[in-house]
Amino acid sequence: MRLINLVIFLLSTFTMINSQPDSRFRPFDWVLYHGPGEIKSLSEGYNYLYIATKNGGIKRFNIYNLTFDEPITIAQGLESNNVSAIHFDSETGYIWAATPNHIQYSFSREGDWFSVEIKSLGLSDYDEVKKIGSSVGYIWIQLRSSYAKLSHSSGSLVGIYSIPDEVSINWSSGPFTNQNELSEIFMNYSISDGWIYSGNDLIDPLGRRVTITTGFIGKYGNIYAGTDDGTFFHASEVMQNFTPMIPDITNFAVSSMYKDGDKIWIGSPNYVNSKGISWTNPWLKQFGSFLFEETINMTPTPIFSLTAEGDELWAGGDNLLLFYDQKKVYWRTFGEEIGIPSGQLWTLHIDDLHIWVGSSNGISRISRSTKREDPIGIEYIFNENPIYDIEEYQDDIWIGARSGIFVYSKSSPQLKNGMELGRKSFAENMIRITAIKEHNGEMYIVGDMGIAKFDFDKSEWELLFNSVTYQSRTVYSLAIKKNNIFLGTDDGIVRINQKTGFIKDYSFSFIGQVNEIIVEDKVLWAATNNGLIKFKWKRDL
Repeated sequence: MRLINLVIFLLSTFTMINSQPDSRFRPFDWVLYHGPGEIKSLSEGYNYLYIATKNGGIKRFNIYNLTFDEPITIAQGLESNNVSAIHFDSETGYIWAATPNHIQYSFSREGDWFSVEIKSLGLSDYDEVKKIGSSVGYIWIQLRSSYAKLSHSSGSLVGIYSIPDEVSINWSSGPFTNQNELSEIFMNYSISDGWIYSGNDLIDPLGRRVTITTGFIGKYGNIYAGTDDGTFFHASEVMQNFTPMIPDITNFAVSSMYKDGDKIWIGSPNYVNSKGISWTNPWLKQFGSFLFEETINMTPTPIFSLTAEGDELWAGGDNLLLFYDQKKVYWRTFGEEIGIPSGQLWTLHIDDLHIWVGSSNGISRISRSTKREDPIGIEYIFNENPIYDIEEYQDDIWIGARSGIFVYSKSSPQLKNGMELGRKSFAENMIRITAIKEHNGEMYIVGDMGIAKFDFDKSEWELLFNSVTYQSRTVYSLAIKKNNIFLGTDDGIVRINQKTGFIKDYSFSFIGQVNEIIVEDKVLWAATNNGLIKFKWKRDL
């Protein structure tokens, strides 16, 4: 028996991996925001309630100021954002989490996660961890039909039992099974925002049944619960009222993003999972959303583009355009009947009088006042020609299309081929222009040839970097900050210093395809297929 335990210990020791993505960064230099999905487990620590979710990693709810702080995800070293159980061990200060095929723990409760493969403990990969607890000397893991006892300092296996051989085990929450104490609390407490407790589950304000998946009674008079749709509930023994909340954004993949003052609007390609358009004010740690099912005149659609001006928000979808009046608080849906091009509306640009719409099939100009097409006369040129980006500078509209770069002058209505604007000192053709950005009076474009710049003073095109510089990856977004060019690609973020040519390639697995980039003084925001990412980019200069 001793020999077997020794072998298991050695196997588990060798499979422990420090799974922090990159030692250069602090735990929250990279933050991934992702819709929670089902809430699986709850555990109370020193300052936070830790919330295990099926899709969004570990959400952290501050038990003192009642706000959500930065989540813990694969960006901090979790093996997966699917966390089936969570536990804070008050004896050691470690936090433990169960992800598919792994048990993980962190002594900092932020990064520096260590992983132990479940199969190295002699358990089956198909054994899902239901609940985690701790005694004075051990960590306990509840599986489908057994309990595993682990060392609470290394995660090595001590034994497997049909029932625990210790009595004083402090368990975090597991699946909700109508526990008497929690059920009685739900019966006696009220719920805000039109929610109702039905005896077995909850009914939301639209009359939909929502299953309670887990519940927890904390040490300081707090009561918490989570549901299968990702709604989190908090109550206190004093107020005896549950308040429903969504931990950060509802979106899963993020295909579009727009910064409007202190607010960032967020859209997704999958409206079934992501449910609507979200917004966040990250400086005030505020989150909100407009859900398709709950909002009048808001037709469900993937959201490929967003833009805002004053009280107007516009969102480009699949063969339709959404409009939101932020002052009067109402939504409208417009289709091809108002003159928008067919297909996926990939890019929007708003000026004083119009909203310019570029799609997978062409371009059109919509009057902001009449909400109807105001034809330009060039629409036929771009018929069936995908439009990837639109940018304005000095009364000119720059159009990035599959066939090249074009400039439309609003003052003397005419369309020019961008390659004919001035001198061009390189032989490569400028086609498939996927991103355009004006910076300090110069126009930067990205296409099959690489990154080019047009100098208005010299009236000259310059090829700054060949596409080989970033391994000819597809570029979906472009941002510029001082000497730094940021590219959002199909596999991560590339930062190029224009003066030195020095390249930083961020292709971590949690990033994925980057559809939009916003760069501020210290923070980069990225809309990616894996969610919304915040990166403190100046930490890596």
